[in-house]
Amino acid sequence: MAKVLLADDDPDIRELARLLLSRHGHQVVTADDGVEAIAMLPRETPALVVTDLNMPHKDGRDVCSAVRSSPTLRMIPVVLLTALPLTDERVVQATAECHAIVLLKTDISTLGDLADRLVSEGTAA
Repeated sequence: MAKVLLADDDPDIRELARLLLSRHGHQVVTADDGVEAIAMLPRETPALVVTDLNMPHKDGRDVCSAVRSSPTLRMIPVVLLTALPLTDERVVQATAECHAIVLLKTDISTLGDLADRLVSEGTAA
């Protein structure tokens, strides 16, 4: 269906998200952290970016900012994964910067459907 760039520093979460996205027919390329994801963006030109909010060095907000600041990538939707509650200040701030927040404890199973919807809405570059 579409290429998805997935970034998460937790290998178990990364594998779970990769599986959920792959089951929906998406081609998933993975990054171990935000630094790697940002470096991969221009080369991979994904239709969707799914990234962990909390990662060392460069976090999900940094990845989102890299997408938004690029004239060629800025229309790519970004989904942030987090274990933090929606009321956490970092999540509240990130909400304005991305297309969706997926709570790992309750919403991870919806990731494939969400990816399908965001890609099909035509918001992807």
